[in-house]
Amino acid sequence: MFTYVKLTQNGITQLYYVQVEIKAGKVILTDVSGLQSKVLLAEDICELDWQVFDEYYGGRRFSFGKGEMSCQVYEAGLAVIDYLYQQLQVAV
Repeated sequence: MFTYVKLTQNGITQLYYVQVEIKAGKVILTDVSGLQSKVLLAEDICELDWQVFDEYYGGRRFSFGKGEMSCQVYEAGLAVIDYLYQQLQVAV
């Protein structure tokens, strides 16, 4: 699924257009905005400190974090958040 994310690591916040996947118990974010895609983040779901589903300006959002890293996945297409919700229930 393709959507926008806000990723904060080491005190730096950046916005990306990514492919978000849940594979083998990991949340994988792949930056697809350039000519070559690169994996931005691959975190084990079980090692995340927190996970939240909420609403943000009328759209649904999935947020998660580990240590000083936090990520917010925004609903920018059909069923992005539904996909994450269902996959996370299976993975946990």
